Amino acid sequence: MRVPAFLVRQLYVAGSLANHPGGFSLQARNSIGDGWLDGIGAIRVDGQDIPLTDISATREGDPTPYRAVDVTPQTPVVFRRGDVVTFWIAGWALDPGDHQLEVELHERQLGTLSLGFTEQLHERPAG
Repeated sequence: MRVPAFLVRQLYVAGSLANHPGGFSLQARNSIGDGWLDGIGAIRVDGQDIPLTDISATREGDPTPYRAVDVTPQTPVVFRRGDVVTFWIAGWALDPGDHQLEVELHERQLGTLSLGFTEQLHERPAG
């Protein structure tokens, strides 16, 4: 199911796309309701697929890293309304400017969710 733009704006944390040592990150906030993420289908940046082995995520307040390749129907990640999740992409750096992002997630009850949006890379202060 293609997620409408107005919902994407509620889910994606605007201004969170940033380079970090060793990669880049972006954030999502679950503003909809509790659910079970049981797979990550793909993350694409500017039309280029990011290998699932390069993707992990952490939930705000929980230091446990979740690797994309480990999220399956047998080992889902439970997320609650209000959770903020940071997706970490290792080994990739983005150029300054706008980037087209596409994220495909598998939610147990809703099925495959496809989100697409354009976001500007935000530089983090050194330090």
